[in-house]
Amino acid sequence: MAKITVPPKFGLIPKLVTHSVPNLRGEPGVRRAIEFVPATPLEYLDRWIAANDVFGDDVRLTSVVRWADGQVSFAISQPQYAGEPATEREIDRFFEAAGWRRILDGSQHVLFYNYAFQVLAIDALPRNCYLNENGLQPFDVILCHPGEVMEDYLGLYPGIGKV
Repeated sequence: MAKITVPPKFGLIPKLVTHSVPNLRGEPGVRRAIEFVPATPLEYLDRWIAANDVFGDDVRLTSVVRWADGQVSFAISQPQYAGEPATEREIDRFFEAAGWRRILDGSQHVLFYNYAFQVLAIDALPRNCYLNENGLQPFDVILCHPGEVMEDYLGLYPGIGKV
């Protein structure tokens, strides 16, 4: 299957975002949450490299398109996966059996972290994980390498610094 980004976008990536929250006493407060924000071109490519490394996917950058207005798109090829959408329970079992840890962040997102690859997986939902005769195949799951601020927020390395 071929895909092309639509300028000026390069998909989404999870980021820790801070919002101001007013309260009744007039003192400013803050609320932090992981939200999807537009990815940079390098974050987009890093996501697909991670999918190839972690899931054994075969995503390839097939071309870089420079449009007449100077904007850029990336075209990728990705295998077409057949099967039935996996259930959330099957997805949890797959990730846990493959060495991922489910992370609770207080949001509506389902997050998994793989310490061996230092990769965070988000959006591992039935629409992005199919079951077929070869087992469960994740695709279009958003992967990223979280920075120190997100690591701290999620408590990925409690009580110790990252090695």
